[in-house]
Amino acid sequence: MPRISQEESDARRTEIIDACAALYRSESYHDITMTQVAANVHFGRANIYNYFRNKDEILLALLRREHELWAQDLRALAASAIGLDDETVAERLAESLERRTQMLKLLAMNLYDMEQNSRVEHLVEFKRAYASVIEALHELITTVKPDWDAPHIDRFTLALMPFLHGIYPYAFHSDKQLKAMREAGMTESDRSVRALVRDFTLTLLHVG
Repeated sequence: MPRISQEESDARRTEIIDACAALYRSESYHDITMTQVAANVHFGRANIYNYFRNKDEILLALLRREHELWAQDLRALAASAIGLDDETVAERLAESLERRTQMLKLLAMNLYDMEQNSRVEHLVEFKRAYASVIEALHELITTVKPDWDAPHIDRFTLALMPFLHGIYPYAFHSDKQLKAMREAGMTESDRSVRALVRDFTLTLLHVG
């Protein structure tokens, strides 16, 4: 069987990730199977295993891609952030995360399973993408808060990142969860990802 080009190999890898991303939007994490992924790519199932051993590795690759895209957004924001007030920075940071719903869902719901069930080399690739986000955040805060020293910037980052790991369940509820909340007498939250991130970021920027 002839070898494929690097370009075609990269295209196949992207196609696998895209197929799994589409399934993750409509299926439970635990219900997704490699058979379903294979049904949504144009090459045979056996070829998927040349790239990923299981769905966890595919979804970890999706999470890596989401972090890489967010890091790009953060760097673009940093490049235009000189002179922006705290409210504008918080709003734009919130907008950047509003576009990363799948990232927030994976972080909140499935990170442990993905990391535990993936080979180390895939986990290292993800951690590098995560580290690039931290670097981009530092670049952004250094730009908008030039008077902050390194400990101030670290405090901002170490507050924001854990917050993001838990935000998804506050912004999105299943029908079953909503029913339970109503029966328990709880008030339903109508806060969006954008609103939650904006308000929290603004608090961090003000506190310093």
